[in-house]
Amino acid sequence: MDAILFSANANIVVVDDAVRHLADHSELYWEVGFPVARKTMETLTFPILGYMHISGGQVEYRVTIKDILPFTNDHYENKSLARSVKPEAWILEWKRNAENVKPRVWKSTLVLTRIEPFSWNTYDFHKLDGTHITHPPQRYARVMDPSGGDIRAENGRSRYQGVPVPQRQDPKATLLAERNLEDFVIERLELIEVGLHLVSRQLSTPAGRLDLLCMDSAGNYVVVELKRDQGSDRVVGQILRYMGWVKVHHSAPSVRGIIIVGRKDPALSFAIEAAPNIQVREFHLSIR
Repeated sequence: MDAILFSANANIVVVDDAVRHLADHSELYWEVGFPVARKTMETLTFPILGYMHISGGQVEYRVTIKDILPFTNDHYENKSLARSVKPEAWILEWKRNAENVKPRVWKSTLVLTRIEPFSWNTYDFHKLDGTHITHPPQRYARVMDPSGGDIRAENGRSRYQGVPVPQRQDPKATLLAERNLEDFVIERLELIEVGLHLVSRQLSTPAGRLDLLCMDSAGNYVVVELKRDQGSDRVVGQILRYMGWVKVHHSAPSVRGIIIVGRKDPALSFAIEAAPNIQVREFHLSIR
C-alpha cells in the first residue's frame, strides 16, 4: 500500500481519544497543519497507510487513511457531522477554544478508519528513492511501507524505482508479532513470570485501552503492555497511566507493569532505570 510518514504533537492531540472514537464510529477526521500536494494526491491509491511520528519520540502508531480532505470548520461546528467524525472531547475543546485551538492553521484532514500501535524507529524508514529518513518531517513524506503491505513485486523488489523493500531482521518473529503477539503472550504468561495469570484483555478504561491486565502469585495486579516492534520511552508514560488507573479503580496498594517489545531502544532502557516497578521483556519467538 502507499504510505506516508507524518508528525503529531502529543501536547495538542490525545491519541487515546481518537482510538476510543473509532471503537464506536466508522471514521475519524484528523487535522494536520500541512497541505497535501495535488500531484501527490493524484498518485496515491486509497486507502493508504500513515505512520505517525510523535514529536520528541519515534513512530508510535500506524493508521489507515481512507481519504484526505481540505480542512473546514464544519468538521467541528456542523453538529451531525462532528458527532460522527470527532471525539466528544475534541468538540468541547473546540467550543471552549482551549489553548487557542481555533486560530491554529489547519490545512488538511486525514480521514482515518483505523489506529493501531506500531512502534518503529523513524530513521529506519525508507523514502521512495530508497534513501533513509534523516529527520522527522514537519509536514509529510512518502515512504515505503515497513510492514510489507502490497508493495512487493514478483521479483521481490519494490515497485518504486526498483529499490529493494527494506526487511526486518527476523521475518518469522515479525509475522508472529504483527498477527498473534497478544495470543502468543497469553499462552505463555508462566514464561514471563511464574504464577502470572490473566484477568482481562483489551480492557477499555478512561486512561486508555489496556492490552492485558494480569495478577501475580501474590495477588497483586500487573499491567502488561505489548509493543510489536521497537519500544520507546513513551510506553513508560503510557503504562504508568494504566497502572495509576488500576491502583485507583481497584483500590490496589501495589501495581506493577511489564512491557513486552520486539526490541527496546536505548531511551526505553534508561527510562525504566527510574521506574523500578516496571520491567521490560523482549520476544524472539520466546520471551526472555
